[in-house]
Amino acid sequence: MRNRGIKQIVLLLCLTLPLSGCVGQQAAPGAQMTLPPAEARYQAPENDMDQGYEQSVLLYLPSLEGTQLLAVPASASLSAARHSAQTLCEMLLSQPGGAATQPLGGEVALSLAGTDAVEVSGQVATVSLSASALRLSHEELYAVGQALANTLCQFGDLQYVNVLIAGVQPGLNVAATLPAGAFQPNTREDLSTLWARAGAPLTAGRRSFTAALYFPAPSGKGILCEARSLSFSAQDIPGMAVTLLEALSAGAEQLPNVPVCAQLRGLLTGLPSLQETGGARRLQLRFSEELNAALINAGITRSVMMASLTYTLTTFLPGIDGIEVMIGSEAITSLTPSGTYSGAGEQISFADGLMRRRDFSGFLLSECALYFANGNGGLTRVLRPVPFYEAHSPRALFQQLLLGPQPFDSVSGLEAVLPQGMRSADLLGVSYAQQTLILNFSAQWPALCEGLADGAEKRMIYAFVNTLCEMQGVKKAAFFVQGEQPETLAGSIYLPGDFLPNQDIVAP
Repeated sequence: MRNRGIKQIVLLLCLTLPLSGCVGQQAAPGAQMTLPPAEARYQAPENDMDQGYEQSVLLYLPSLEGTQLLAVPASASLSAARHSAQTLCEMLLSQPGGAATQPLGGEVALSLAGTDAVEVSGQVATVSLSASALRLSHEELYAVGQALANTLCQFGDLQYVNVLIAGVQPGLNVAATLPAGAFQPNTREDLSTLWARAGAPLTAGRRSFTAALYFPAPSGKGILCEARSLSFSAQDIPGMAVTLLEALSAGAEQLPNVPVCAQLRGLLTGLPSLQETGGARRLQLRFSEELNAALINAGITRSVMMASLTYTLTTFLPGIDGIEVMIGSEAITSLTPSGTYSGAGEQISFADGLMRRRDFSGFLLSECALYFANGNGGLTRVLRPVPFYEAHSPRALFQQLLLGPQPFDSVSGLEAVLPQGMRSADLLGVSYAQQTLILNFSAQWPALCEGLADGAEKRMIYAFVNTLCEMQGVKKAAFFVQGEQPETLAGSIYLPGDFLPNQDIVAP
């Protein structure tokens, strides 16, 4: 399936149907009839070029009286090579307001806490605001969280937003005992109604919140996020921590093949406790020595388990700077991760034994969609955990296709689609235009494709196209070799022009 000009179709009919009144050119003896050349609409990139595009978006700002969030249309400069969440956050926080709206935060100037303050894993975005947000009232902070959720979730790929201040969950009351939970978009109810429900004190009955749970990834290289509504019977921080541990031990409901350490609560030697030392509020967890064997049996490294605990507890529990963990008589003061995507073999040290969220930022993964060959002549879509900042990078996705099927993919028993011998360096450049990703390969690509069967060439092309078109803002793909579009690679696929994704070739 690809775009074809009407003129090309008419010309082809003229060549093949002489009774129609069209007179085609007579081919020379022995010449092979070919399709008319596709119109050259793109320039081949010589390197990785800007992949930006303009997109109409809605930014949600408080009304002048502060009772509603109003949608303000704007034009955003987004990139096909990264998630839109960071850009939308920056735009929303910098909006000055207008005739009917006020800036988010009112008189308090809000900003992100650094350049890596927006994380995306699965359907969950976590936004860390700078310390200036501490000047907001809790009701004002709630309005900020709801505005961020309405804005970031407008494209449908995100459904939840966590809001932190300088990496710490502020909660919704002065005592830092009322969780905010993960915000969900709500454009129907006014802010006063939402705040009355969210800011109500905890009762003796069960109370439900949406919590972001960070599970060890099946790759063993990090953690993946899944949001879930949990019922908390306890009203204190230690009791809520136990509920979160129980949820982690129960396993993921949506993430595939996630390893589970199912005894976390049972391995505690006592209830978690809150301590405040060195100006930091920490949650202490004490496990028996049996945790070591339980992790080995589950196939979870100690560093990944600590990342899972730290991210889960500090993202949800209010006012927690970090956690402190004892396993038997051993205090965890340092870790040396192995097999992680970044920092493998490099020791992570924790001052005073306090493990903070930022210590494990390199462990956060997100799933990307890839297409590999199945045994029925088609393609199958798989999910693979990768560093969250690579899940939207065309070059990183090409690298994942090069790796071929992996044991930690969501579907097993598949086959590689790219020819043996293809390397990362064979992708010379990537650019973006007219909702199309344009890829320029070296001359090695067609040389490696010589002798490919018809079905193999088709699967290779559409594995590229379907994978790339999973990215936000990408609808088509176009292929070049050394700056030109050859007629074919292996003789069965006409390469000029651009390609739309093909779902007919996809099977579970």
